[in-house]
Amino acid sequence: MTIKCNSWSLELRAPSLMSRVIGVATCAGVAALAHGAAESMSLARGDGRPSPVPAAPLAVAIGALARKFAFSNGATFDRTLRRGVTFCAGDGLKMGIAALGCKLSLTEIGDVATQAAPVIAATVGTGLAATPALNAAAMRRFGNASNGLTAKTGALLAAGSSICGVTAIGALAPAIGASQREVSVAVANVVAYGTFGMLTYPYLAKWMFPEGGTPAGVFLGLAVHDTSQVVGAGMTFRDAFEDEDAFKAATVTKLTRNLLLAVAIPYLAMSFRDSVTNAATGKRPPLVPGFLIAFLSAAALRSMGDATESVRDDERWKRGTKFMGDFASQIALPMAMAAVGLSTTTASLAGVGTAPFVVGACAALSVGCVAAAGAKTAVAAGFIK
Repeated sequence: MTIKCNSWSLELRAPSLMSRVIGVATCAGVAALAHGAAESMSLARGDGRPSPVPAAPLAVAIGALARKFAFSNGATFDRTLRRGVTFCAGDGLKMGIAALGCKLSLTEIGDVATQAAPVIAATVGTGLAATPALNAAAMRRFGNASNGLTAKTGALLAAGSSICGVTAIGALAPAIGASQREVSVAVANVVAYGTFGMLTYPYLAKWMFPEGGTPAGVFLGLAVHDTSQVVGAGMTFRDAFEDEDAFKAATVTKLTRNLLLAVAIPYLAMSFRDSVTNAATGKRPPLVPGFLIAFLSAAALRSMGDATESVRDDERWKRGTKFMGDFASQIALPMAMAAVGLSTTTASLAGVGTAPFVVGACAALSVGCVAAAGAKTAVAAGFIK
């Protein structure tokens, strides 16, 4: 009888384990395809600049296509992939956000971030405050969630537009209990407007800041959404106008902006805390999620290590921090976004109209305008040179 029970237990566990393994492997395959597509786009440009569309949002798109054409049968998906996909979208995402802290070091920020601090605070603050308000106004004007507009969509757009694009959306989603539909709509927005900014803002920056240099880089680092898109915009400015200082300033400004993820997530999650409960425990999620504490701890550890000469110069330290950073940006986060795509069905996006994209455009425009005005004001006041 005992053997029978053990055998029955194993039979029950096997499908569950296989579903997790197959789901994770599928997410990894989609992420690999996304990296390949991004690399192909980069090579097609022929100038060494990054792809106009990063791997993470490409993983969402490829995952959604795979769900539509290869895994459209819901029962088959639930039986063979669901557990692994859920793991990647949940725990995998949280591990990626935590490891991302290893890429951020306060010692790399330097004077540029100090000079631009008021502009960074004003731009991020405007995006976090104005975007949910714009979304609420659009909900009153265009209607309810049938158009793809919800309060959570507004919060996701605020995080993506103000902080670091798809990564910020992925970090906020579990904290507010956002649906895959809401995440997909927000990702589509920041990819569209971030790509537009990457391709056009370098030339706008040259028009606004004819001398280029740090002011132009600060503007690019604040006005473009995703980190890789900022790098692309900075490289375009550098190559087109032979301005290495602007490229460095854009990168440093974006690094500083990314650190504000630790402030943005609790701020935006606060509004939804009473309405979101853990299905297993019935409790509200913590205001500061555990993975965000891990993110801050990793960033603090990286900063302390880089500030210590004997540690900073150690090759093992360099390899270790690089490995953790690459794990986050190249593996965990693209796999999590692949899981978002695989969880998105055609039915879940049915009825999504133009309203969310109007809000996304307004969010991108408000962040860009404040970044431009702030950089101009800081130059006039002598804060940025």
